[in-house]
Amino acid sequence: MEDRGKKYFSKKSRALLGTALFVLIFSGLGLYYLVFAPDWSFLSSWRFWFNNQDEKPALNEEPPVLKEPDGANCYQRWLDGVNVESEAAAAVFPVAIVIDNDVLARPQEALSQASLVYEVPVEGGMTRYLAIFPSDVEIKTVGPIRSARPYLVSLAEEINALFIHCGGSPEALNLLNKSAVYDLNEFYNSAYFWRDQSGRKTAPHNVLTSADNWRSYLNKRGLSEKGAESWLFKKEEVVSLNAADLEDININFSLNFKATWRYEAESNSYQRFFNGAKSEDSLGPIKAKNIIIQETSSQILDEVGRLKLDMVGSGKAKICLDGACRQGTWRKNGNARTRYYYDNGEEIKLNPGVTWIEIAGSSTSYN
Repeated sequence: MEDRGKKYFSKKSRALLGTALFVLIFSGLGLYYLVFAPDWSFLSSWRFWFNNQDEKPALNEEPPVLKEPDGANCYQRWLDGVNVESEAAAAVFPVAIVIDNDVLARPQEALSQASLVYEVPVEGGMTRYLAIFPSDVEIKTVGPIRSARPYLVSLAEEINALFIHCGGSPEALNLLNKSAVYDLNEFYNSAYFWRDQSGRKTAPHNVLTSADNWRSYLNKRGLSEKGAESWLFKKEEVVSLNAADLEDININFSLNFKATWRYEAESNSYQRFFNGAKSEDSLGPIKAKNIIIQETSSQILDEVGRLKLDMVGSGKAKICLDGACRQGTWRKNGNARTRYYYDNGEEIKLNPGVTWIEIAGSSTSYN
């Protein structure tokens, strides 16, 4: 009897029995967890091991929390006149990003968080943005990013910015080859970009980046503080106006590209509308403290309809802040920064905060 028991429970049989018991216990635990505690959030920590490159920031992120600096130890940031806590933050490196404004690109990501935005006409009666950010801002998703145009390169060059784009027209790429601007082109540096895979935006309107990505590139290049020539800023004063009595600022680039700015007295700022709809992104409404319309001549360059904008020299400007608009001029010499003046020759002093500059080409009308 003992010999038969030993033969029945051979080494191989004992191994099979152990394996079966292990599978049975593991399956039972799995079934219990599935039935009584279906919370699969624990799997989120495993994604790193499988596909870390696909883990991208959520598009609907929370707005960054802005900490007000102590009044006794603050410095004025060269980019937008806002008070910050250190000299390094005041001389922060600027990042200029070409952002899409095609109907398939809206709403954009983080456009509301830019310190300075240029809206410029491009081919087909459309517009595109050059959004300037301080490099130390905390933003997880910016875009969609589109291709460069020569005048966008020039605008980035005059503030010594890191220029972020996705390809460009032949003229823009040739200019970049000759320019001293720091160039981050998605075509050759795809590791700093990703494409939205949510289905909300499709190619080519889905190229995105983040503040961490551009800081990684700046650190790799050894670029940190690069304060360019600053504009003049004034102390913002309390304005007592009835906003209902003020006319909107309207810029008509084409039939389907119409921008409007409406003054809000309670915040002494202008709310943006586009084609009649309130402009906002996932981080909030798009507002500005200062609006400048810069009038320039333009001409069509090729059969695609790409434009040439005359951005050097001088021309008319309309300057709006504190609920009032005045006529003025703009002037730019070579690669120097464009500056703006009232008709009496006084250089304008802007409110600290966001400034939008609307570039009005030959076919653009405004009032």
